[in-house]
Amino acid sequence: MVRNVRAVAAEFRLSRTTVSRILTVQGIDVSRSMKPADVKRAVRMYAEGLSSITIGKQLGFDNHTVLNALRRAGAPIRPQPGR
Repeated sequence: MVRNVRAVAAEFRLSRTTVSRILTVQGIDVSRSMKPADVKRAVRMYAEGLSSITIGKQLGFDNHTVLNALRRAGAPIRPQPGR
């Protein structure tokens, strides 16, 4: 299961900064940026119709991170449902 720093922080009632520092000291990469392979997969998933929220959950990123990566990759962004 992939969990983000925010979820771990909430579970243990710690700040995200504290969790990030602990994980980094333990040698765990907590960078929030998407790697090129992640972006490529996200573009494919988005083109298949998945939402940025669903993609983020599957890849372990916030949906805003996913949307920013999609925009940088030149993917056309669909309007939010109901807008």
